[in-house]
Amino acid sequence: MKIGSILKKIRHEKRYTLQEVAQRLGITASHLSQIENDKISPSLHSLEELLKLYAVKISDFFRQAEQLDYILVRRGDTETFTDERRGLNLTLLASKLQNNVLETYIVGMRPGAVLETTRLGREINGERIAWVVEGSLALILDEKEYVFGKGDSVNFKADISCSMHNGSDSASRILISGTPPVLW
Repeated sequence: MKIGSILKKIRHEKRYTLQEVAQRLGITASHLSQIENDKISPSLHSLEELLKLYAVKISDFFRQAEQLDYILVRRGDTETFTDERRGLNLTLLASKLQNNVLETYIVGMRPGAVLETTRLGREINGERIAWVVEGSLALILDEKEYVFGKGDSVNFKADISCSMHNGSDSASRILISGTPPVLW
C-alpha cells in the first residue's frame, strides 16, 4: 500500500473532505489529491502536518500498511521524505509490516543539521541502533558527547535521550533502526 492511499483512508475515517484538509494546511485540494493518489510524495513537513491534523503518530501511520509476513523493497521503490528547513531527509527501508516492532531508516543530514530521537517510556523496553554510513557527526547520549565517523555504531535503550549533530563541512548518512526509532 502506498502512503497516499493510507492518508486518503485516514481522511475518510476522520470524515474530512479534501477541501477541508487542504484549507487547514494551506495547500490546494489538487495538491492533496495528487498526494492521496500517489502521483507525488508529500514532503516530510506536509506529512507531519497531515498526521498532526489527523491526530496520528508517525510510527502508527507506517504500521497501517498491509498485513504481510515479509516485505521486499527494491532500490527504486524506497520512499524518501525531506525537511529542507532542518537539512534532513529520511528514506524508509523495508519496515512497513503491520504491527512490526522494528523500523529502519537511512537519514541524510546536511552540514549543521540536528536530529533527535524521541525517548520512549522505560516500560516499552525498546532499543535502537545507529550506524554511520557516510560522513561524521557528534552523537549525544544522555548528555555525553561522542564523535562518530563512517562505520561507527551504537546500540542504546529507547528511553535514553539521543541527538545527532552534523558539525562537519560535508553531508552525513546514518542508518537508524529500532523499536521504533520515532524520529523528528
